[in-house]
Amino acid sequence: MRPPALPRFEGGQRLQAISAGLGVLGLVATALGALLDVRRALFGYLFGFSYWLGLCLGALLLLAIFHATKARWPVVLRRALEVTASTAPLFLLLFIPLALGMRHLYPWVAPSLELGEEALHVLAHRRPYNNLPFFLARAALYFVTWGLVGHLLLRWSVRQDATGDLRWTSWQRRLGGGALPALALTFSFMTLDWMMSLEATWQSTVYGIYVFSGAFVGAIALMVVAGEATRQTQHFGSLLSPGHYHRLGTLMFAFICFWAYIAFAQLLLIWVAGLPAEVGWYRVRLRAGWGDVSLLLLLGHFVLPFGALLSRELKSRPRYLAIVALWMLAMHAVDVAWLLFPALSPERLAVPWTALTAW
Repeated sequence: MRPPALPRFEGGQRLQAISAGLGVLGLVATALGALLDVRRALFGYLFGFSYWLGLCLGALLLLAIFHATKARWPVVLRRALEVTASTAPLFLLLFIPLALGMRHLYPWVAPSLELGEEALHVLAHRRPYNNLPFFLARAALYFVTWGLVGHLLLRWSVRQDATGDLRWTSWQRRLGGGALPALALTFSFMTLDWMMSLEATWQSTVYGIYVFSGAFVGAIALMVVAGEATRQTQHFGSLLSPGHYHRLGTLMFAFICFWAYIAFAQLLLIWVAGLPAEVGWYRVRLRAGWGDVSLLLLLGHFVLPFGALLSRELKSRPRYLAIVALWMLAMHAVDVAWLLFPALSPERLAVPWTALTAW
């Protein structure tokens, strides 16, 4: 049955202005933090950048998967996903501080003797890949891919709504399926370039899909929160039925399990191999301080939501599911912090205050 026509949404200006004002204040505070300690400020900025970019790309991948599988039930979610995914070009602008401060973040930009002879040897071996021109060229390719796919999916969707021509739906389905390999590769290489290379010698072939699994859970949770926030209006949330929430809850449950599986698989492979260049990454994160965060992730990102989402009734009740979704968004922030900040402070648990202002 065709859903009822909705009036064009004209509100949100006040909330948008408040959000923009808070964003400007946060960026100014982060810039002031850079005057005090540029390295710590940039790590905080990278945390906020990685968190929100992950949600944007998670939404883009979820949208592409829906089109590729020709799924009908998420039609009412389509515009929310499209608008979220279409923010990718904004991150090109937000990437500028990271590009300007690369030497403070990545040891391969300006290797020092403090890294040790072995690390310097590894970095010299990786120089054909980890060098400034190639790094920036890859970043440009990532943003062009994400921006182009997100823009076309939104543009064609708007045209389809305006004209009713099914040709635009067909084009979206073709692009969604055809772009998935490119989206997967650019997401994976992005995590290797901007997150994993914070530590000189460490590498993992599972890292990219681990980051993806967390961002994907976050994107699903974001759709649940958006739906609940607008459920009492005559707009997006009013179209979501208990069945929609149940399916979103089931997807969230599935990818929480997938996140836990990938996290365990990476730990198991590194633990069994026992290579000094690899186990150090986990040694830092399993010590006192960061070890407590690891335990929090185990319980908060898997055990608790796993138990909660086993309930069919909870998944069909928007308010309760939104509470779980908000919790998962918070746990995703903890997960991103756990990935990034031990590279800044391996000796003890320390999170720069610019992480909050940049976020």
